[in-house]
Amino acid sequence: MKFKILLILQCALLLNACASLTPQSVRQYPDKESQSCANFFSELDQIVSAAGVIDSEAVRIKNYPYLRVNRFLSDFSNDQMDAASFDSWIDHMQTLAEEGWQIELSNMPALDRKNISFQAAEINININETIRYCGNLLRTIDLDEENERLHLKTIAKVPDEYKTWQRVLGLYPLTAFVFRSGIDKWHEETKNSYGQPLEKLNVHGELLRYFPSLNSTPLSLQDVSQIIITSSQNALSIPVLSTINKQKLFQSYAPVFEIDTVTNDDRIGTVEWDPVQVSKIKININLASVYQHISYTRFEDHNLLQLNYTIWFPSRPKTSTFDLLGGQLDGITWRVTLLPSGKPLAFDTIHNCGCYHLFFPTRETITLPQTESLDEPIFIPQTLTINTTDRAIIRIRNGSHYIERVYYDKPISSKTNQYQLIESNVLRSLELNNGERRSLFGQDGIIHSSARNERYLFWPMGIPNPGAMRQWGHHATAFVGRRHFDDARLFEKYFSVR
Repeated sequence: MKFKILLILQCALLLNACASLTPQSVRQYPDKESQSCANFFSELDQIVSAAGVIDSEAVRIKNYPYLRVNRFLSDFSNDQMDAASFDSWIDHMQTLAEEGWQIELSNMPALDRKNISFQAAEINININETIRYCGNLLRTIDLDEENERLHLKTIAKVPDEYKTWQRVLGLYPLTAFVFRSGIDKWHEETKNSYGQPLEKLNVHGELLRYFPSLNSTPLSLQDVSQIIITSSQNALSIPVLSTINKQKLFQSYAPVFEIDTVTNDDRIGTVEWDPVQVSKIKININLASVYQHISYTRFEDHNLLQLNYTIWFPSRPKTSTFDLLGGQLDGITWRVTLLPSGKPLAFDTIHNCGCYHLFFPTRETITLPQTESLDEPIFIPQTLTINTTDRAIIRIRNGSHYIERVYYDKPISSKTNQYQLIESNVLRSLELNNGERRSLFGQDGIIHSSARNERYLFWPMGIPNPGAMRQWGHHATAFVGRRHFDDARLFEKYFSVR
């Protein structure tokens, strides 16, 4: 792409779209082409900010608009990296940024989006290609010296989800004791429930099972291991899956959700915007969907692959006027963390607010001793014996949607529903009935329409809007202490393998 084309794009495409925006300081470059790219990103950022469509799944890095970072990639900043590893690290962060820009542009108000698309077509420019071109150009200039690379490693960080000022105002050193007592009580009650035989669990409605396609045969451990090892043959040893292999793995470990169904609020479905009330989120229970998401954790000398399966309910119904926990939307994420051998290291799950974090290690996993402190310990209600011939069945209570048990069985029942697997990224840009697109999540990663009344009581623990459903990267999972679902070293802190 020539410099003349970049100037045309800068002036005709972006300046017209954001003429009313306040100019911002832009990093200065010695040559016109690089400066044009810097201006391009600055003005693109102003357009996105003015439209209120910032996507916060990955974090922007100041002065590096072509890069974004998550907790997993941020952890590499602590490593000694050779040139190939560093370049690969930048590639991954650049991919996150390109993905974020594309989502933000697709969520622009229709008039602005059409204006940008029209002007880009007029000068024969693809804006996504320009984002890639300018990113490639600026990274070669910004990161050509060792001190610049070291500086990037110091700032490629992800802030935690806890607000210290809330803890200060909430007298955290005192109130944390009260919350810890409540957490310990919930742990004890849950352990007692898991101690009952499966057949003794209460069923208040009808047990419905949601299962993946039965046409797909789960892969053998050897096949899974081969996929993981082959896909990890890169500079950072990160398992980067092909589309086909990703689907094979998600199908192989897809669980069955067994739900005590009393009302429609206990049925899972597809997330949509309500066709009548444009700003209202609707769960289409006539089409069962499970949203899949790839993540990673760093464990000893390996980067382990994680398969995330997320379901959504219309709501957690309130049990009374004073119910603090009920509200619109509810959901659960089930995660499988795989060793290079293909065996699961452990399973864990949260509600999509980040609450109720449960771990299910396998019998081949060693749980490390936890230090005595006020911080909330991890909670293990059950250890699993894996049955490779059957599927994991996740038993879910009605109303509260608490997970009551995990066991293995054939995914066959007299009342069954097959679910479709969908990429979770679609939730970052859902189509409305008027042709526009909007993210399910706010710019802070929170679904504010799912707010719970518990936020008026739980705020001293420092979590913004506790109880509300959240986007990936925003799940704080401990009220006492600090812990995140996507912590790069989460499993390494608490587990080892025999």
